[in-house]
Amino acid sequence: MTEATEATEATAPTTPFDHAERRIWSGKAEAYADTYARLCAHLVPALLDAAEAGPGTRVLDVGCGTGTVSAAAVARGASVHAADADPGMVAATRRALPDATPHIARLPELPYADGAFDLLVLPHVALLASGRA
Repeated sequence: MTEATEATEATAPTTPFDHAERRIWSGKAEAYADTYARLCAHLVPALLDAAEAGPGTRVLDVGCGTGTVSAAAVARGASVHAADADPGMVAATRRALPDATPHIARLPELPYADGAFDLLVLPHVALLASGRA
């Protein structure tokens, strides 16, 4: 882990949803890659077209899973950073895509500076609102 990732892991509040997500996905990166990631892969080109991802675009893929979206963005010439809360997913992305920079991180605390990216994609992230403004 990087220093930024370690700081995020130590300070970001966890919720029952975070704990459930980690329990559900822990140790499931290969199964995810062979099932859900493949099922959703046909949507990735349309997502990246709509987002205008291309050469030189700085992309942050949050909830990267095993790197399907990240790989497609890199293939288009984008510079990609990827984040997922599950260490196994990050490891799978790192193995599959050495040209991306994956981190273990979760919302809402991410180890990146404001303005560091041109594009943020969260294709497989469930966002929960707390009801507080």
